Amino acid sequence: MKEKMIQYVEKHQLFSRGDKIVVGVSGGADSVCLLRLLDECRTAWELSLVVVHIKHGIRGAEAEADAAFVAEMAEQLSLPFFLVEGDVPALARESGMSEEEAGRKFRYEKLEEIRCEQKADCIAVAHHRDDQAETVLFRLFRGSGARGLSGMAPVRDRIVRPLLFAGRQEIEHYLRQQGYPWREDSTNRDTTYSRNRIRREILPRIEETINARAGQHIADAAADVAAWREYIETMAERAANEALGTQSGEPVLRLDIYQQQDEVIQNEILRLFLERGIPGVKDVSRVHYEKLRELIRQEVGRELDLPGEMTAKRDYECLRLRPRRESMWEPIRIECPVPSAHIVEMDDISYRLTLTVKKREELVGKIPEKDYTKWFDYDKISNGLALRNPEEGDFFVLDEEGHRKKLARYYMDKKIAGEQRKKQFVLADGAHVVWAFPERISEDYKINENTKRVLVVTKERIRHEGRNQCID
Repeated sequence: MKEKMIQYVEKHQLFSRGDKIVVGVSGGADSVCLLRLLDECRTAWELSLVVVHIKHGIRGAEAEADAAFVAEMAEQLSLPFFLVEGDVPALARESGMSEEEAGRKFRYEKLEEIRCEQKADCIAVAHHRDDQAETVLFRLFRGSGARGLSGMAPVRDRIVRPLLFAGRQEIEHYLRQQGYPWREDSTNRDTTYSRNRIRREILPRIEETINARAGQHIADAAADVAAWREYIETMAERAANEALGTQSGEPVLRLDIYQQQDEVIQNEILRLFLERGIPGVKDVSRVHYEKLRELIRQEVGRELDLPGEMTAKRDYECLRLRPRRESMWEPIRIECPVPSAHIVEMDDISYRLTLTVKKREELVGKIPEKDYTKWFDYDKISNGLALRNPEEGDFFVLDEEGHRKKLARYYMDKKIAGEQRKKQFVLADGAHVVWAFPERISEDYKINENTKRVLVVTKERIRHEGRNQCID
């Protein structure tokens, strides 16, 4: 088992000799196996391991026993241990998510926070081959395309999955053989959860009546799909370099180049085209792609409304993506005293923006880089903060030398169309933009060794207005 994991780690370059790894350990068989195998490799690979156990606030005394079990195991292995506690049912109610979704979001956020605090290289989680099969079936039943059917990747950002090669039975056999105990989570038997129903009812029935190795075959197919998708995306990006462009600040698709491609490449080019105007293309469905292809075949001047308040228009030689025209639109300006919290819509998604101030010494270590939380030097705020749409004259400081950049030029460089620009949001100190959502912050407000008070600004998704459901 150890040799198999080493081969898998080396094949997918999950981590390197000397790395520091945060290991998520629930106490179940899969996470215990992961920790034990990494510990067996610790000396030879010169690894530093950090054990993290997360309590979701769901199972009461059983969860307490799980936490104690993992803490004792970490102590036996002389490994640092972190216990994170949360109230996932409350988070689910507040966000409109299911408990499954809220729990997943909470886990990964906390693991990433600890990774940053510990200056670790990656986060190891214990998904295995059966989890992969369940994930692929779950996404298939929900109508996912090839992107979803490629399953979980061995490595994604800072997340690594060293056990994707192994099945549940193989993991439990290893633990029994080595005499390692583990805990059973009673919620895994609750088939009101969709994934549990697939795990405990659907997949076993398939393996019993059709093929005993169905889980293995599904996971293998997912790996094939992932490889094919990577190749197709590479080919599509080459074609897209010629087919996609910008006119008057609006994304355009050259139809002559597009129509020369095979259908599968055309589909990927359409996705890349939409990504230029619709963040993440999260709400673009199979139906939208079918209607886009139909629009391309129609006469000049026809339009199609898309998610994200965008419209695709058929021009003579191209397809154009532009913000939906609205007769009534008023700019928004919200004064932001500190502390305070505000709810605002950005790109059809509701966010809660929370502003608080902390003393610098309360934030231990290096300030982590996060998309949803930013840290600023509070004492550099001179005019008071406002959450608003962009205004003429807005600027931010680009670098440590103090060079300024106009916000309008920044939006042009980001290829954000004119109609769409006015609906962007910034957190501003007068005309000086502190944070242009979602990613650009001004160099002037960054924390340094002289910072005494830190402004902490958190941007949290609440729900999707158009479909009245969460976006995780």
